Amino acid sequence: MLMTLDHIHLYCGDIEKAVAYFRDVFGGKELFREKRPTTVLVFMDVQGAPLALMAIPPESDQFEVGKGKRGLDHIGFKVKDLPATLEEMKKKGVRIAQELTVMPSGAKIAFVEGPDGIRIELLQRD
Repeated sequence: MLMTLDHIHLYCGDIEKAVAYFRDVFGGKELFREKRPTTVLVFMDVQGAPLALMAIPPESDQFEVGKGKRGLDHIGFKVKDLPATLEEMKKKGVRIAQELTVMPSGAKIAFVEGPDGIRIELLQRD
């Protein structure tokens, strides 16, 4: 079942500018970075709010000003038992947008669809 908020995921055109903004304006602290094949992901603690900032190149169709393709990507919740949580949600009629996937780190993730198509990540870290 759901335990706690894990993170809020934001797309950023300029990752360093976004990190500086949340650090300098809100006193955020960078926790760690992950270099990925085509992007960088930075996790920050911003006054207790866990932010995951992901760089999206300006030429990407994910980054269109005024088109709803930047900013909030998803909200992530930690769960204790992801398979059981997914089964419970399916019984409640929740649409599973992405079935359980095991990440290279060993974390298990899945996505469900919230109201108005909001993406919600369910995350189990053992």
